[in-house]
Amino acid sequence: MISNIQIPTYLWLLPIIVLFCLLSGSNSSWQILWDTVQWQQVSQTVLELRLPRVIVAAMVGASLGIAGLLLQTVTGNRLADPGIIGVNQGAALAVISAIIWLPEITYLWLPLIGLTGGIVTAITLWWLCRGTASIALILTGIGLSSLLSALIGCLMVLTETQRLATIMTWLAGSFSSANEQTLINTIAWCLLLLPLAYLACRQITPMLLDSDSATMLGSRTPWMESSCLLIACALCSVAVAAAGTLSFAGLLAPHLARKLHPPQPDKLALPVLCYGAMLTMLADMLGRTLFAPIQIPAGLMLAIAGVPVFILILLWQQRIRGH
Repeated sequence: MISNIQIPTYLWLLPIIVLFCLLSGSNSSWQILWDTVQWQQVSQTVLELRLPRVIVAAMVGASLGIAGLLLQTVTGNRLADPGIIGVNQGAALAVISAIIWLPEITYLWLPLIGLTGGIVTAITLWWLCRGTASIALILTGIGLSSLLSALIGCLMVLTETQRLATIMTWLAGSFSSANEQTLINTIAWCLLLLPLAYLACRQITPMLLDSDSATMLGSRTPWMESSCLLIACALCSVAVAAAGTLSFAGLLAPHLARKLHPPQPDKLALPVLCYGAMLTMLADMLGRTLFAPIQIPAGLMLAIAGVPVFILILLWQQRIRGH
């Protein structure tokens, strides 16, 4: 019986990518596998510097991936992504405001502050787009995201020059500042929120049907929609507090999962978690190895891959509506 159990590809691929990201960097650590002389020095680099960074990247990617799945299912639009519709920017604006005006604030409070900004942004977007087509949510979200980015730019003008470079790198979506405190806080929040997101995905499959059918089955209700929105915003806020604004992770992971697995949210939840984690870890690894010793933020690497996918999906949806 045990020999007949098949482990999904993404489950055995995930630890391989974790190991690959741990041993790859500006200074390659692959010699740890065969050179015992340098084992202590190399293992210290891997365990103390790269391990927190890789785990935080995995947690952030998983959070953004399943948040994107929730948003796409609730809104009925597969272009919905926390970074595209402004949720990430709203959380980032709140976090940067706290960092600038409350310099003594501890990292523990940043996810809560980011959550406030993300929820306010989501509620504003929901209110502006009520009763409109799903594509209006995306277009309005892009406009709202641009407005919030402009406000962030205004705040940065008021920031001290010494802190400006750090904030700019963080805004681009970087894991370079990930440390033990970031790791503990991110894992704690994810242990609370990811199970809730997984349970929500198991309840919202009827939302793939028309609105009346979903309502009859108990999924398309204000309580369920609000709960999914709140969970998605909370996950985005944790991700923003840990690594800044990473766009397109919440767009790419669900679409990749739909290509390889059944489209129901309950069957996509676990694959999306894994694909989101793998995408973000690989983006961070490529950012710190391609042009070493210069490090490119993971957010920029994800944008390079995500923008073409976003445009293709948008054109595809418009073509379907045209027919």
